[in-house]
Amino acid sequence: MTQQQEERECQAPVSAGRNGTCSLLLAVAATVMLGCPWLPSAVPNWIRFFPVYLVVPLGICAVVSGLGALRDMRGQIVAARGRARTGVALGSVAIAVPTVTVVGGLVVLQVFTYR
Repeated sequence: MTQQQEERECQAPVSAGRNGTCSLLLAVAATVMLGCPWLPSAVPNWIRFFPVYLVVPLGICAVVSGLGALRDMRGQIVAARGRARTGVALGSVAIAVPTVTVVGGLVVLQVFTYR
């Protein structure tokens, strides 16, 4: 066997199915939806506030999809992991921001309610 044949056998083919694009798109959509309540008041309320309910589910889907894509890319030398990593990071932000906001609001309400 030549050295080139050995190198071809060692490198697994790049998966065309899961490359992190879905994770990135879900995470970007969830992150953009975080800003919907700050749209101008001329925009109908259902457009301003309905997407807020979808932020956490889209963030969870982005993280799960990105971690699955990273797992599928494991062992592939030529795989580009940037999209999947960015999707996981933005998905985590889309989960953390509403969670911290709700928990912080509950703590503030509890502190000022029982004084």
